Amino acid sequence: MNPNVIFLVIDSFRSDKFSHSTTTSKKSNIDNLIKNGTYFTQAISSADATILSWSGLYTGKHPFKTGIRSSRFNKLDENVSTIFNILEQSNYSFFSFTPTFSETIGLFPKFQNKNNLYDFTERLDSGLGDKILDIFSSLPTNNPWFLNIHLMDLHFPLVVPSSFKNEQFGFSKYEQIISSMDEWIGKFIKNIDFNNTILIITADHGTYIKKVKKNSKIIDLEDDGESEILKKKLVSHTPKFLKPLKDKIFFSKELKNKLKKSALLSKYDLKPHEKRALLSASFSLEHDLYDEKLRVPLLFVGKNVEKNKIFSKQVRLIDVFPSICYLANIKFDYTLIDGKNLFPLKSEEIFKEEPAYIESNPMIEIKSNDVIGIRTSKFKYFRDKDSKTDRVYLFNLSNDPFEEKNIAQSNTSLVSELESILNKIINHNEKLKINENDLTSNEIENELRKMGYV
Repeated sequence: MNPNVIFLVIDSFRSDKFSHSTTTSKKSNIDNLIKNGTYFTQAISSADATILSWSGLYTGKHPFKTGIRSSRFNKLDENVSTIFNILEQSNYSFFSFTPTFSETIGLFPKFQNKNNLYDFTERLDSGLGDKILDIFSSLPTNNPWFLNIHLMDLHFPLVVPSSFKNEQFGFSKYEQIISSMDEWIGKFIKNIDFNNTILIITADHGTYIKKVKKNSKIIDLEDDGESEILKKKLVSHTPKFLKPLKDKIFFSKELKNKLKKSALLSKYDLKPHEKRALLSASFSLEHDLYDEKLRVPLLFVGKNVEKNKIFSKQVRLIDVFPSICYLANIKFDYTLIDGKNLFPLKSEEIFKEEPAYIESNPMIEIKSNDVIGIRTSKFKYFRDKDSKTDRVYLFNLSNDPFEEKNIAQSNTSLVSELESILNKIINHNEKLKINENDLTSNEIENELRKMGYV
């Protein structure tokens, strides 16, 4: 029988907070899983927000080839296959726990558990964890199954469980929540038979952490999660005719807050990456593609997976789909997608890296300055989505891992070279059958608006 698959996607989980010497979380269960599996330290997401990242993750294609994003958000193109379509042919059963907006985009199949959808504000400690534990006893034993879990615990607004509100569990709220999640992961793995199950842990994208320590001073600009959730619920009831006024007031307030923060931060000798993290806002119209939002964990554990393997070469989240097919012994034509199977792992010396296509997630109804680009293990290049000459950024990741010095102007030949690679990716010949439907787009965007994607 094909192995079972547990696919755990933890929203907004950064790679450096999953496994790095600087993390302050208590995460013995995650650390133990890394020792018992294959961990990719340099996995890159296709996008900096959930839906576009999902579209690459579950199809193995670059997001712009899936039909989900055109002039507005749409459902998946009917000719694009997902990992679920492929596994269904091998008699897999599907179970899931995903936030409610997941049902609007056509990526997911009909799941067998009726409680598969949850409100995005629900966290592991507020009931979701127990629901996940309960599902293990009802999973089939006579055919393989795929359990798809997307957790929102690390997505803003951050709400720390009361028993973890202590710096012994992490310096920031973000890291304290990781400690809480690790405890739940420990409960989950007690129910997993790794002899016939593959566990994959990753994230859709990363995020900024708005708390730093500078010369013994702590600068804490993290949000108050409880009050933010209350505000979102109140705003969601705003009459439609008042929306333009609400947006005007909101962005005016955001600008004032940013100016206030800038004045406060001018008192400190902050590095550029520290400053951009502290000044970051959930609703900024100026988009970027720094690694804090793109570099995510990617861990495989279980059947057919090599233990205690750390792999540092760049891989992409679109590589997960074909890798699952290989590990689960599923026949699949890998030439149909952009991702490539990562197993069995070749030595790092001969492993051929592929450039990762990256893009920012647009705002809804309000035009944002979006960017596209590519990342290699040595360089990051991104520029304005609609212009090759506007807002051009180039970083030497080897010398400048925090992406603080834009070297685009002094390296025009390298910019041209990377732009050529980007153009080869985006100028594809695949014909999409995009069915733009205002009703569908409205449904998707209403769900995203609840989460704060204005």
